[in-house]
Amino acid sequence: MQKIKRYICVLSYAVPSFTHLKRNESLCYLEEIKMTNRERFWRTVRFQEIDRLPFWSDWIGPFDRWRKEGMPADVDPYNFFGFEGLISAFWGRDRVPVNLGMYPGYKYELLEETDEYRIYRAGDGVITKAQKQVKGFPTYQWLEYPIKNRDDWEKFKEEQLNPDSSGRYPEESQWEALKKQWKDRDYPITIDGGSFYGFPRNWIGVNNISLMFYDEPDLMHEIIDYLADLFIKVLHKALHEIEIDFALFWEDMCYKSGPLISPAMFREFLLPNYKKVTSFLVEHGVELSWVDCDGNIEALLPLWIEGGVRGHYPLEVASGMDAGKLREEYGQEIVMWGNVDKRALARGKEAIDEEIERLAPVVAKGGFIPLVDHGVPDDISYENYCYYLERRKEITGYK
Repeated sequence: MQKIKRYICVLSYAVPSFTHLKRNESLCYLEEIKMTNRERFWRTVRFQEIDRLPFWSDWIGPFDRWRKEGMPADVDPYNFFGFEGLISAFWGRDRVPVNLGMYPGYKYELLEETDEYRIYRAGDGVITKAQKQVKGFPTYQWLEYPIKNRDDWEKFKEEQLNPDSSGRYPEESQWEALKKQWKDRDYPITIDGGSFYGFPRNWIGVNNISLMFYDEPDLMHEIIDYLADLFIKVLHKALHEIEIDFALFWEDMCYKSGPLISPAMFREFLLPNYKKVTSFLVEHGVELSWVDCDGNIEALLPLWIEGGVRGHYPLEVASGMDAGKLREEYGQEIVMWGNVDKRALARGKEAIDEEIERLAPVVAKGGFIPLVDHGVPDDISYENYCYYLERRKEITGYK
């Protein structure tokens, strides 16, 4: 990063305090420009010069371990590390709280419990088996889904996907307070863009939806088309009342070797609806859309670009994603965050150095914010994570 400066000239006539100047004599000097976080974000995604990158948060998990290893016990970790956003966008602080998914959801129902696991009906209607006493991120097994056929879909749509449900927005007083809070902000805010595969996959199941694309294509078209219309109808109020910086779609439709559906299926079922929603967003001032999709997304990247989605996260290294390769291939067509290999942080400082050095040239080209590629797992020590943050600051201009 380099310091951004502007050239300023003043006249003694206009600024009497410059008493050493004669009348109408000018003084010119360089002034360093300090950007707001919102300016940094926008100049980053537009590949413009910046004073430094935004210092966004990773998705951190091993708090209990880190407190044993020296992190103060009485601090909020995200504030403690001095982060300026991103994960708060997922959890709510910098995210417009509009519900595009199912509402009101299902009532929690415990079906079975042992010392090793718990089986219950979750809020999304899925009968779930959750292992107990798992370090880091929990392990789940999904046993039964709420949508198995057209009749289930019709019932689910009526009970859970009414775009006019009052609970899709905060109460009016809270909404007005948020609008006031965000009116003159100096940081970016995001809003959900929706999910065309991830949502129905969660309601139908991976195996079931894979078959349904083949066996019941008309039903799949109906489900995905309905979701696009729901997203647009629900978002309308927010986009008219708040100036929003970017929309964040969520899919998680890829695994280590590639997508869970073919590019041809994406083009037929998802692409028209991506175009429909992103066009609506652009028409209402949201020019940038991102997608959060794990795994290897290379086969779908051209389709997302065609569908109006430029931003991509988390770019998992273990799945073969390489931000440098993507920049060479797509240039400034895409913007990225993520791609710091979480496994390197577990291996130690030498591996962290190698990872930072790999990504430094990508950072220098713009349009990229390096972050851990998905959640920070329990095998990463507090010392290693702090070291990684210091190295990340070095290549992003923070220090």
